[in-house]
Amino acid sequence: MSIYQLLTICGCLFLIGSAEVIAGPMMYVMGRHFGASSSAIAYLSAAYGLTYGSVALVAGPLSDHFGRKWPLVAGLIGFGACNAAIPQSPVLSVAISLSALCGLCAAIIQPNALSLIGDIAGGEEAGRRVGQAFVGLMAAFVVTPLGAGWAAKNGDWESAYYLLSALASGAVFFVALLFDPDRRTSAERLPFLALVSGALRVQQARLSLSISYLWLGWMAGFGAVVAGVAARKLDLRSTDVALVVAYWGAAIIVGNLSGHRLNRCLHHVALPFGAGIAALGVLAFALPVSSLVALGAVGTPWALGYGCAGPLHHARLNGLSVRFRGTINSLHASLLNFGIFSVSLLFGATAPTAPMSLFCGAVALVGFLGALLSLAVPGSRFSAPRAE
Repeated sequence: MSIYQLLTICGCLFLIGSAEVIAGPMMYVMGRHFGASSSAIAYLSAAYGLTYGSVALVAGPLSDHFGRKWPLVAGLIGFGACNAAIPQSPVLSVAISLSALCGLCAAIIQPNALSLIGDIAGGEEAGRRVGQAFVGLMAAFVVTPLGAGWAAKNGDWESAYYLLSALASGAVFFVALLFDPDRRTSAERLPFLALVSGALRVQQARLSLSISYLWLGWMAGFGAVVAGVAARKLDLRSTDVALVVAYWGAAIIVGNLSGHRLNRCLHHVALPFGAGIAALGVLAFALPVSSLVALGAVGTPWALGYGCAGPLHHARLNGLSVRFRGTINSLHASLLNFGIFSVSLLFGATAPTAPMSLFCGAVALVGFLGALLSLAVPGSRFSAPRAE
């Protein structure tokens, strides 16, 4: 896999990660613009996650049937168009609907982008490349909150969405230029239900997909609303929220780059270790804090654990099967984003009235359940995927 192909995949993942967190630092100004409470802006993330999770069920099997490149290009085009339209929304309900359409496009982007890594690389290299590609996703947790916070400070939140749209247009060009079409032969084509049932029969698939929802989905969902959590903990300004969220994003990237080494040292314990640390880190947000520095320190275990264990889980799923790689990735993306939807919905429903510690405790509890399940995942190192 060339460095240019890897950077393009990083860019695709950066886009879908940015769409998850872009509204967080701008909740106040967007709420004022639409005449709604700031917590209501969390429903943009919820709608994004809901359609992302729903459509991903179909997107992966289609990629196993028709190929990866052109569905990826189509998803990027739609993603750019939806982000360009959100600032033009006359009311919040329209913006939420457009965010849902954006999630539909993201559901096409992620499984195809990740499957391209598995198609081009294999074994140890695939695991390493997945970790490197996820630097693009996690960079969104650094760069996007900073940019969105700056836009909110200047009262120009619309520019953040326009920039995201422009970046999607650039990604379309590079995907079309750098990747060859991968045409499926008629012998490889299976009906949709046969692809899904075949993927679920792959050894370890159902257990690993349960972890996708219970742990990774809820940890990623917490990341989608962590800006709102931070703002409510200390009544922070938009720029301070962006700063602390960017710090956590940097810690996540450190985790991304460390996960593969952690796997070499701890073998099969690396995933549950990182998953447990992340869940414990979410619970730590329930602790009282009095300064921005203390808040940043409290969130560090969540960021590092999430950053380490997330790519390990993705890489293991990517290596479960050659034949059903796209379908497994789509089921994974679906469940992950149902987790994001669940957390965003919970935050939007509880933030106005319930203590923040109750929300953090609920997210941590579900995350711990996923971490416990990861103890049952057999195998230690990345291996060559099975060819069914």
